[in-house]
Amino acid sequence: MKKEIIVVGDIEMGGGTITDDFISDASLAKLILSLCKRKHPVDMILNGDTFDFLKCPYIHNLKKTYPRHITATISIGKLHLVYNAHTKVFNALTQFVKQKKNALYFIIGNHDPDLIFKEIQDEIKKILGASDTTIDNVKFQMSYRHHKVYTEHGHQYDFFNKINLTYPFINYKKTKILNVPWASFVIIGGFLTMKEEYPFMERISPHPVLFSLHRSLMTKLSWRGMKYFIKSILFYPFRYFFDPTYMFPREVLREAYKRVKEMHWDVDKVVDAFRKQRRALGNHRIHVLGHTHEQYVEERGKWVILHPDTWRDEYILDKKTRRLYPKTKRYVDIIVNDDDTLTWDLVDIPIKRHILNFDKVMKHEVRFIQEVAQEEGFRFPLL
Repeated sequence: MKKEIIVVGDIEMGGGTITDDFISDASLAKLILSLCKRKHPVDMILNGDTFDFLKCPYIHNLKKTYPRHITATISIGKLHLVYNAHTKVFNALTQFVKQKKNALYFIIGNHDPDLIFKEIQDEIKKILGASDTTIDNVKFQMSYRHHKVYTEHGHQYDFFNKINLTYPFINYKKTKILNVPWASFVIIGGFLTMKEEYPFMERISPHPVLFSLHRSLMTKLSWRGMKYFIKSILFYPFRYFFDPTYMFPREVLREAYKRVKEMHWDVDKVVDAFRKQRRALGNHRIHVLGHTHEQYVEERGKWVILHPDTWRDEYILDKKTRRLYPKTKRYVDIIVNDDDTLTWDLVDIPIKRHILNFDKVMKHEVRFIQEVAQEEGFRFPLL
């Protein structure tokens, strides 16, 4: 065996508050530590949305906010919240990068575009204790392309969530701020307070089933979306005329209106768009994407497209039984053989969890947020 490549995506470690949806610290840390025991080189790819900077608050002088003008200082403040909430995972990653034969790749996603900041990259390397001999083993990239394996998060194929790579930063009041995707500005400006009010509901899919059983949530979400859309046209561009974060292209507003009208809250399916560009990306055999929180396998001839699904705490709602089934965590395991041939597998992580009753969860969301976390040995430091 020449090398092993491990791909884990959509972890979404948050700041340990009500908006933090990652609770599988013990299972993820166990996986990472098991990789430390490998005698062969290991590339570990955290395939985007490793951190949920998007829904993580910024706490300064005991005041919690969700800033839309994101500076490196704000991003570092959020990173420290994430570190304090998920120290177990960071400690495991520290052990992993200590070994010179290993490499850790942070692929940038739409929930963690803050990784573009050089200051954030340096702070993460500092937290992981990267030394002079291992510092180059911690990498921050938009994609991974080695051994005919290609991975990226997938948000660049999603109309509302793609990052402007030409202009990743914008200037506001002589300060460099992050040029986040349009959907992120919408979430920051209009929907994070709803996430705090309905912290469990956002973990549930499919959305049409959820909305059919929770009409008040659907109504509130629709009105909130329409209100924000109208303000984006008639109020914000004039009220905040000199603020670039409120200026949106006409085609974006046109598409936003269409989706609000159709109650289309899911992210775009990225596979179709990716498939059209696959050949232009090179002669890769294995392609791993994330972003859409679903398992997907498409194998054709000599190539395969894989979605391993999310590590976030999510549930599938059965409409007939009104039961919530916890989604399985998994990762992609790729072996690079000595003759450069590849073998791959989707590996499930066994986590013992209870099936929940939707109606009970709907009435006591915060209580169940804490109970399911306790099942996995996680405690929210700021809840």
